[in-house]
Amino acid sequence: MSGLEVIGAISAVIAILDSSIKVYDSAQKDLKLSETFKTVRSRLPVLLETLKTCASDLQPVEDSLPADVCEALETILTRCDETAGKLRQIFEKVLPGKADTRQERYVKIVKRLGKGNKVEELMVCITEDIQLVVSHHAVKSAGPEQRRALEEIIREMRSVQPSLSEEEDRGMTFNSQGGALTNYFNKDNGQQIINHDTVGTQNFGKT
Repeated sequence: MSGLEVIGAISAVIAILDSSIKVYDSAQKDLKLSETFKTVRSRLPVLLETLKTCASDLQPVEDSLPADVCEALETILTRCDETAGKLRQIFEKVLPGKADTRQERYVKIVKRLGKGNKVEELMVCITEDIQLVVSHHAVKSAGPEQRRALEEIIREMRSVQPSLSEEEDRGMTFNSQGGALTNYFNKDNGQQIINHDTVGTQNFGKT
């Protein structure tokens, strides 16, 4: 990946976050979701502006970025793109449509995506990746205030009320190369994981 491609990758993440904001705002008049969704939406512009700053700072040095730096940034941005895409997918699947079934749709898509994909968890991952991009030596104009804002987002997302209740969070589906793994907790506090694409059940905990 070249410096130009790195900037292109940043622009791709910017486009996903911008699209997520638009999806949310288009359904804003009839939202009946947890306060966590509103908090996520309110923090997206900070991530958006930070990435724009990164892209702007990298443009003058795009031709001189070392190959290993470009490779490292590619790894970060690829992961960030994927995570941001999941957030947008949740917004697109959950926010439009009937208000009284939004939470039900949200539970369904998070279960499909797997554990660790609640909106607040995705925001932590996106913000942490943006922090890594900001920490690059070529990004100069992301000052202390912007960096503190990213840290605050992470703290806030880790302390907000979970967007899924404890009951809804049970039975989350884990994604693996061997197929979807469904996690069940039995009455003896043991853990049973069933691989739906292969034959066999793994049990963890008490026997």
